[in-house]
Amino acid sequence: MPRKSRELRLSQTKNLIEDFSQAGIGHADRSFRFMNDMVLRLERGKGLSTGQRKYLDSLIEQGVPKLKNEERVNEILAAAKVDGMQKVSSALSDFAFKIGKGWSLSEKQEKFLSSLLAKAEALKVNGRFRPSIEMIKDLENAADICATKNGWYWQHRPGTAKSYDKVREWLDWNRRNKVRENLLAAGIDEDTINAGTIVGEEPIIDQWACDKLLKALKNPISELNNPKHPEGSMVWKVMHKAPKSCALVTGPPVLERGKIVYPCLVNGEDMLVPADELKKRRG
Repeated sequence: MPRKSRELRLSQTKNLIEDFSQAGIGHADRSFRFMNDMVLRLERGKGLSTGQRKYLDSLIEQGVPKLKNEERVNEILAAAKVDGMQKVSSALSDFAFKIGKGWSLSEKQEKFLSSLLAKAEALKVNGRFRPSIEMIKDLENAADICATKNGWYWQHRPGTAKSYDKVREWLDWNRRNKVRENLLAAGIDEDTINAGTIVGEEPIIDQWACDKLLKALKNPISELNNPKHPEGSMVWKVMHKAPKSCALVTGPPVLERGKIVYPCLVNGEDMLVPADELKKRRG
């Protein structure tokens, strides 16, 4: 048998790695890891030992090993490809590998796998969760408030911190995507925009993260949507060790450095007054 060239062996190994991946056989498999190591050596121009060449060629000749429980493996791999399952796709691939090997899962693993498959099925029917336009506005305000919080605040609120990270990542993507959409609307083609670099893949955001963050900041978000001091109302501007002044609220509240402020006319001067410095006038 003629000696196989480096280029042919490299090409065949890469094809087999792809076939292994499609079959759900990944890094948990020793043969898969070995083939990836050999690809790196071949691409770097390093030689293979006689034993390495012999074992690699035997894997190429054998092809993808026959899976056990093939129907269930295919069900799990299909779930991993559902849009919205990206963050758990590796876990699903690991389950597919174990089941394909004929290994048994623990009761806890079976329960977790069932929950992932149910989630994938729901996503296929309903699509992935995305916040509404109204919710996005509230989330943007919540994120602005969170950006001013210190480490001590987050240390005592791990759940809120986790939800904030998810929301912030998605909001950043959403802003970039809006830029892309505006460029497309202006007639600039996709290749020129290079959307993959500008926008990137949409992060996963879920209802839990949004609700968790908005609940944690319920009071300031509520005041922004339902101002304590409506536009046109007369209020007192009160500061520590300073006489109070009469003020006219001239607009809805906004955020400034994470704090709620109201635009007011005070002694003929337009200014933004912190909410905690405004008191309702009685009588």
